[in-house]
Amino acid sequence: MCHPLILGSVEPLPTSQYVPAYEADDWHIYVRSIGKAQSLDAQAIFSTRDLYYIFARHTGDACGFWGNYDDAQDAREELSVFLERSLELVADLQLYVAETYFGNLGVIPKKFDFIGPSDIRTWFPGFLEGEFFQVIREE
Repeated sequence: MCHPLILGSVEPLPTSQYVPAYEADDWHIYVRSIGKAQSLDAQAIFSTRDLYYIFARHTGDACGFWGNYDDAQDAREELSVFLERSLELVADLQLYVAETYFGNLGVIPKKFDFIGPSDIRTWFPGFLEGEFFQVIREE
């Protein structure tokens, strides 16, 4: 079962190019704004942040970032570029691999770590439920 990938930002991010028509062929990730944290879980983890769901086109969820095949590699590359561009605008991004029923369950992250866009490009095993990452800028 795949888990939602949620990005938190201290400022709104420009996502229009990551909200393509589904019929278009030139995209690999979809980024959907879900606004400010409202559910109990979101408020506990992202108290003052603008939140975004991110998923891979070919699976419609975060499982699409796993593996060593073309679609997964393309999705990871596009996610990395999106994070690099976002880090040019804001200094604080956080990425959470949510519980399947993220909302009002009182979930807390199981693992805290730092991650950079280059880590995502080579990350074959993908994201695991409960992981929380501070996304860092790479020079």
